[in-house]
Amino acid sequence: MESIAQFLPSKTPQDLFIDLARAIGVQAAPYVDPLEKAFSAQMEKLFPTAVHHFRGFLVAVESPLTAELPLMNPFHVVLIAIAYLIAVFVGMAIMKNFSRFEVKTFSLLHNFCLVSISAYMCGGILYEAWKANYGLFENAADHTPAGLPMAKMIWLFYFSKIMEFVDTMIMVVKKNNRQISFLHVYHHCSIFTIWWLVTFVAPNGEAYFSAALNSFIHVVMYGYYFLSALGVKQVSFVKFFITRAQMTQFCMMSIQSSWDMYAMKIQGRPGYPFFITALLWFYMWTMLGLFYNFYRKNAKAAKIAKADAAKEKTKKLQ
Repeated sequence: MESIAQFLPSKTPQDLFIDLARAIGVQAAPYVDPLEKAFSAQMEKLFPTAVHHFRGFLVAVESPLTAELPLMNPFHVVLIAIAYLIAVFVGMAIMKNFSRFEVKTFSLLHNFCLVSISAYMCGGILYEAWKANYGLFENAADHTPAGLPMAKMIWLFYFSKIMEFVDTMIMVVKKNNRQISFLHVYHHCSIFTIWWLVTFVAPNGEAYFSAALNSFIHVVMYGYYFLSALGVKQVSFVKFFITRAQMTQFCMMSIQSSWDMYAMKIQGRPGYPFFITALLWFYMWTMLGLFYNFYRKNAKAAKIAKADAAKEKTKKLQ
């Protein structure tokens, strides 16, 4: 009897994305490498001590597993983040001279792809955590080959943050400038750079919890966007719970970080890199504050709109 395995794809989705990113890197190298060399030379000339310490820091914290993963060069990460910011603000300026574009089909495809990949990442990360016998918290980074499967899943989560940049581009061409808030741009740009650092330093261990939880939230969020764009009105109630769900995840991630810092510093137990844990703790609190402010403003606006609608209805009845 023939084995079923021979009919299955030889590579996992994360391997295919890794190959894609590596291929794009090869094609972009002739254009990016000269920029990196010129920038590095200028920085060494202006800030030799800082550059020396920065390079030493990267060497000291880099996980051996990054050798198997593309898009780990910090210069490339900064370049992508800057390109995102330029595309947003220049795009908004250009769109002032044009009518909004209708991109419903593209938007549907984008949301469907992100629902699919988010569901895959959530399930895949939890599966790898189960295989590695992870606990809820206090999972140390594994820099051996045994940690590579989870590292690939965490890398895919990091790479998916580039795909999420398309959210903003859709808003730009649709001229939905009200949605392009400081929170939106800061969140997309900062989470991309932070997850590069997580992947660069410790792409498994405790990183699994945040990545799986965020992927689950994105299944709900992009699923809502997809179904709403199709005109399924029955899902409209989900809108009011998305921001709450996002704030809940930030609280859960803060609890994880707080517990890990307590275990490492007070109890003296070995664990995930402390500076990454502390960074995530701080970042989650900034996110919680910004999202709560966004939620509060939206709730106030909704309350005013409801009151205005009630007044208008009363006037019509008189």
